[in-house]
Parts: sequence; structure tokens; C-alpha cells
Amino acid sequence: MELSMTSGMRRITVLASGLIVFVALSGPAAAGNFDGSKPFLCAVTSLMECDAGKCERETAETTGTPPFFRIDVPGQVITAEPARKSPLRSHMRVDGLLILQGGEEGRGWSATINEETGKMSAGVVGQDFVFAVFGACTIP
Repeated sequence: MELSMTSGMRRITVLASGLIVFVALSGPAAAGNFDGSKPFLCAVTSLMECDAGKCERETAETTGTPPFFRIDVPGQVITAEPARKSPLRSHMRVDGLLILQGGEEGRGWSATINEETGKMSAGVVGQDFVFAVFGACTIP
């Protein structure tokens, strides 16, 4: 079963939903840097695109998703170049994890980031598809 969205629409979906987000740009950050108190940068390392019939492994490059995202919890926004933004609707800290959520244009997303390591898992859910995103974050 094929997705009903075009490749360009999938790219916009992933970005607009704030995904996302994620490979570390530098060495390991100090413990607790990803508690949401200051902005950080994330990169996508792998991505799964699923519809009701199948899932396929993708990359940020194959979907056209910008490979890096800035997450600004205090500013309630996720940004990617060039000048793309998605509002952060809610966040919470649970058992050493920073959990972020948002949604727009008929899609919802949620990301979980380990406060110590910066490892990230996220999902974007639309009516007919799901993206599972994995990556890592760093403090620039």
C-alpha cells in the first residue's frame, strides 16, 4: 500500500511536525544538559516511514528533511533551516527524560530525549502514516 502523500508533502510533514530531531555534533555533553532549561541542537540518525501496509527505513536525506533541528523549550519552538518553525505545545520531565509534544496541520508529534545522554526517539502521526525518528542531541 502506498502513502497518499507526495514526497514533497512528506518532507514538509516531517519538518512541520517538529521532528524532529538527530546525531551528536560534538563529544558527549555534560550530564543533565538536556533538561529543557536551555536550547540544544539535534540531528536525525535514522527514520522509519510507515503506512497501514508497510514500513520503510529512510534517512533525513532521502525524505528531504533538514538533518539538524534546534529545540528551544523556553521559547516553545523547534526550528530548522531555512527559517522553518513548529510550535512546542507541551513539555514535561519524567524519570530522567524530557518529553516534548506538539501538532499542527492535522499531525501530532512527540519526542523523548534522555536528559543525560541526549539520545532521542520521536514519532509523527498523521491520519494515514507514521514516522518513527531516532537521533541524538548536543549543546552547541
